[in-house]
Amino acid sequence: METIEKISDLLNRWAGIIAGIILVFMILLTMGNIVLRRVGVPIRGTYEIMGFAGAVITALAMGFTQKKREHIHVDILISRFPRGVKKAVFAVNNGLCTLFFFAAAWFVGRRGMTLFETGEVSETLRMVYYPFAFVVAFGCFLLAAMLFIDLVKLFILKDSK
Repeated sequence: METIEKISDLLNRWAGIIAGIILVFMILLTMGNIVLRRVGVPIRGTYEIMGFAGAVITALAMGFTQKKREHIHVDILISRFPRGVKKAVFAVNNGLCTLFFFAAAWFVGRRGMTLFETGEVSETLRMVYYPFAFVVAFGCFLLAAMLFIDLVKLFILKDSK
C-alpha cells in the first residue's frame, strides 16, 4: 500500500506542477490577447485554447487537491456525530466518489478513443480533441486513486475520522 501511495503522490505532484505551468500560460495568453486586441490583432483561437487548458488544469489538479485536503468540505452535521458514524459516512462518501471517478475516467477515456478514431478537430484552430480527453481521463483516474487510498487508510489507521 505504501508503494502505491508513493506512486500516487508522485503522479499527483507532477500533475499539479503541469497544471500550474498551464495556468501561467493561460494568464500570459490572456494578457497578450488583451494587449493585441487593443492594437487590432487579437490572438486567433484564444477562446478555444482557454477552454482546453481549463479542462486540463481542472482534471490535473483534482488528485493533488484531494491529497492536500483542500476540496470544499462542509461538515456541519457530520461533526456532531460519534466517531464510528463519521467513519462510516466518510467510507461511504469515499467509496462512492472512487467509483464515480473511476467510471468518469473510463468513459472519458473511451470518448477520447472515439475522438482519436474519428479525427475530430476544433473549429477555429483545427486542433485534435483526443489528447485533451485523455488528459482529463488521466486526471479523473488520479483523483479516483487518491480517493481509494484514502478509503483504504480509513480502515487501516486507528485514529482516522
